[in-house]
Amino acid sequence: MAIGNLALTFRDLRKRQAPDGTIDHIIEVLEQANPIMDDIPWKQGNLPTGNLTTLRTSLPTPTLRAINRGVNPTKSSTKQVTDTCCILQDRSQVDVELLALEPDPQAFRRSEDDAHVEGFSQRVASMIFYGDSDANLDEFNGLSKRYASVGGEKGTTGYQVISAGGSTASVETSAWLIGWGERSVTGIYPKFGYAGLKQEDLGETDAFDANNKPFRAVTTLFTWKPGLAVEDLREVAAVRNIDLSALSKSAVTAAEKRKVIESMITAKNRMRKLDGVTPIWYVSQGLYTFLETYLVDKNNVFVTRETLETGGPLLRLSGIPVKKVDCLSETEAVIS
Repeated sequence: MAIGNLALTFRDLRKRQAPDGTIDHIIEVLEQANPIMDDIPWKQGNLPTGNLTTLRTSLPTPTLRAINRGVNPTKSSTKQVTDTCCILQDRSQVDVELLALEPDPQAFRRSEDDAHVEGFSQRVASMIFYGDSDANLDEFNGLSKRYASVGGEKGTTGYQVISAGGSTASVETSAWLIGWGERSVTGIYPKFGYAGLKQEDLGETDAFDANNKPFRAVTTLFTWKPGLAVEDLREVAAVRNIDLSALSKSAVTAAEKRKVIESMITAKNRMRKLDGVTPIWYVSQGLYTFLETYLVDKNNVFVTRETLETGGPLLRLSGIPVKKVDCLSETEAVIS
């Protein structure tokens, strides 16, 4: 692998300099809109590797007691679910001779470190939805893995998933309603760990080029140990198999559009509760566009828009905020 793919070069330095030689403000064109990273609450797990949750699976049933007759004792049943954290690491290294050419070497290092932080954010956001420990043992399981089928009895993950009817492979997307809360859905970090991204300045050390020859460089080590815990499976609901290609056709009917909205309302009503948690819808860019254009439907009473104090718009579906996340795919497989 070329050294330019591993470390910063003279070319990288020139691309970051303003006309006066200082480090220019970098427009992060690769930065994604993943507001889920601002919404998710984090808590310390109760295991060195993650978190153990005890779930009640059945309730005792009382007996009608007759006079002079006794009743048999009953009990509830429980099961335990373990959610593990993963370890994400990355390194940034800059040749000390390259830094010597820069009037503000710390600004140059920060310009590179910012990109690494954004890379972590995108990876964790993606794993929240698509993490799969079966495909990659080192990942934590995301929501798509946990809510991977449609249908089932109340109290199962399948009951929380509604199908919008899409049947074409690789053109589907999903809408996720998450009720964030300490006893419902949270991000987790290990019991003896720390929350968030740890950024460690290792100072000047030996680095090695593609031919294993050493050179002096300043190095930053980034470490994050995130996980996801769904303690109450009924505080997540999803509409899956949404075919955006069908919704964008000129021949799409009002009934077909309305079916998507009705599916989201049905999913919302399968949540255990909406009070005591922070419920938020997360959708892809294309689905967000569909919901925004649905505002003009003369029969629409469910999708609304308000202007925030910051000046930005906020969509709501039945009063619940709807946010666009770039990490949600529009090429999902059909689930059944």
